[in-house]
Amino acid sequence: MLKWAFYCGHFFCNPLLGKTYNAHLQRYRLRKIIHHAYETSGFYRDWFDKAGIRPSQIRKPADLRLIPAITKSQIQDRYDFVVSKTCRSDNCRVRNTSGSSGKMLRVVWDEFNFMTRLLLYVRAFSMIGYGPFKRLVYLLPVVENAGFRQRVFSNRAFTPNKPFSEIRDALMDYQPHVLSIYPSYAMDLADQLRDDDIRKMGIRAISLNSEMVMGHEIAHLEKRFQCPVYVEYSSVEMGMIAAQCKHKGLHVFNDNVILEILDEQGNALPPGQRGEVALTALNSFAMPFIRYRIGDYSSLYGGKCACGNPYPMLGPIEGRRDDTFILPDGRIIPAWQLYEVIERPLERHGFRKLVLSDFYLLQKDRDRVAFYYVRGPDFHAGSLDEIMRRTKELLGNAVSLAVTETDNIDRVKSVKRKYIHRQKPSLNHFFL
Repeated sequence: MLKWAFYCGHFFCNPLLGKTYNAHLQRYRLRKIIHHAYETSGFYRDWFDKAGIRPSQIRKPADLRLIPAITKSQIQDRYDFVVSKTCRSDNCRVRNTSGSSGKMLRVVWDEFNFMTRLLLYVRAFSMIGYGPFKRLVYLLPVVENAGFRQRVFSNRAFTPNKPFSEIRDALMDYQPHVLSIYPSYAMDLADQLRDDDIRKMGIRAISLNSEMVMGHEIAHLEKRFQCPVYVEYSSVEMGMIAAQCKHKGLHVFNDNVILEILDEQGNALPPGQRGEVALTALNSFAMPFIRYRIGDYSSLYGGKCACGNPYPMLGPIEGRRDDTFILPDGRIIPAWQLYEVIERPLERHGFRKLVLSDFYLLQKDRDRVAFYYVRGPDFHAGSLDEIMRRTKELLGNAVSLAVTETDNIDRVKSVKRKYIHRQKPSLNHFFL
């Protein structure tokens, strides 16, 4: 109990200890995980030796550039060698990534890593108003059992596979202050709940996670639930990566991860430049992740947040690497560029207006792209025309663009909860 009391105190007090303390702590944890990975994981020992790197050379985050970045496929190919030799099956939990990129990955958590994840989630929710004697509800497909009952930090978890009436009654009865939920589930709730239901629930903040979320969706949810909506960035591999404060700054938890933005060659990019997110997990000892290319696009934000939080800031998550389109002339169009040509025309009407309630941009082949959309209550034909014009300009004349209106995007999607998707597996060899 004393051990967990210490960890609880550390993870909650850490934001108050300042930037200098965080930098020292990050360097200490980095050196510890690097030495641990080299000594106990055959994969990382071989990876370091092949690169001609000794663990003693990695002393600060900038030194990570000496190590080649790692992909999910490389970890999957040598999975048994990645997991630490110190990992015991009786003291570890095994979870799977969602497979949204088409490949699931088994991830091993030891007890320390599991408890760290829980504490960092509570820290993230505390940044938007959760605290002692406040009520939190998780509405997630898989609910983790912490193994103890939190009395001061009250929370409950529901799975969305229950009938809507049951979920509604549970929310009405519990009246959570904070709701943690997938964006797609939140949009469903917004459609199905009555105004009086929402008023009686009294939700004061919503935290969205796990799925791509668009600005117009956040605005729609804020208008519907009459409370601020925030975004958290987490993964099965890392736990909590970043979370928004009340000022909507997305803060990287750099006592849990070291986050880099990389170009196609694996070089670290400066603040303001978009690239692929690479993560080094500082608290994952059963299954280390070092310079792991997680597949998301984003950029570092060089400014400061008004909240005074010492953690660095991250720009919005702008799609996945495997959402990138590859065109007949060999051009590679990253997901963030595709989102830009769609989102900007919608922004001009203000995020309070829901011009399109859903859309799906699908590359069926190198020269064939389809755009499906569902009209929103504020549909504007001019915005749709501009989206199509901008998309066509980006893709070029060699690519045909078919536009289809539908009343349900799920009928045409080949994967769950994606706005942009490259369908053909034959295109993937460009990234091997």
